[in-house]
Amino acid sequence: MHGPTQITPVVEPLPDVLNVRSNVFDDDEFDVFRRDQVDMSRIWKGRRKGESAKELLNDKQHIAEQKARYLSYETVVDVVVLEPGESPEAYGLDDYEDEYDDTYDMGQVGANDTDGDSLLSRRPFTVPQILRKGNKPEFEEEEEEEEEPLQNNVNRDQFVQDPALLRERADARRADMHQRKGFRPEPRPNNVVGQPKGQGQKQETVVDRRKKEASKGRGANHNRRNMADRKRNKGMIPS
Repeated sequence: MHGPTQITPVVEPLPDVLNVRSNVFDDDEFDVFRRDQVDMSRIWKGRRKGESAKELLNDKQHIAEQKARYLSYETVVDVVVLEPGESPEAYGLDDYEDEYDDTYDMGQVGANDTDGDSLLSRRPFTVPQILRKGNKPEFEEEEEEEEEPLQNNVNRDQFVQDPALLRERADARRADMHQRKGFRPEPRPNNVVGQPKGQGQKQETVVDRRKKEASKGRGANHNRRNMADRKRNKGMIPS
């Protein structure tokens, strides 16, 4: 008897890493993976023989290489006169100038609607009725606001006013304020004074005195007052 046939998976060969890699130093003069020969005179370890730090700092070869590039930015002119046969491209005059404001270069900005004039001629624009009604009260309110400062400035020149009139106005303002906020009775004083001897005491006087006695000396009496109140509530001590 033969067992179940096993299917061997097909193993695809992996691509070469050197062919799929992407490196910034690919194909440079020191790429040993793509070059068979490398200039060994350009490779050294540490300081080169016969080279000192002074000679390295005095080497201005890189400055000479960049000098020609920066010389083109030395001359700045506002007006360039073109000779016959010269093109503006030779001086870079066709380049975009970022300091130029081209906002209003085009006369017509937006869509050109060909039906706009005909529609306006057939149906002229009218102000909505609700807007026409709303304008009139605004002018009246403005006129009233302008008249108020004149009325308020009537007594400005008077240096001394009648004290009775000032008190009457203050009382009217105070009454108006109480009417808006509601009447609030004056707070009851914390220290209630008892009645004379032989006339008895009010209940609020007894309660206030009991609270005052309970809050005295909380540290040194070892909670004796609280325990006394607890016994009194249980009927052990006559109150």
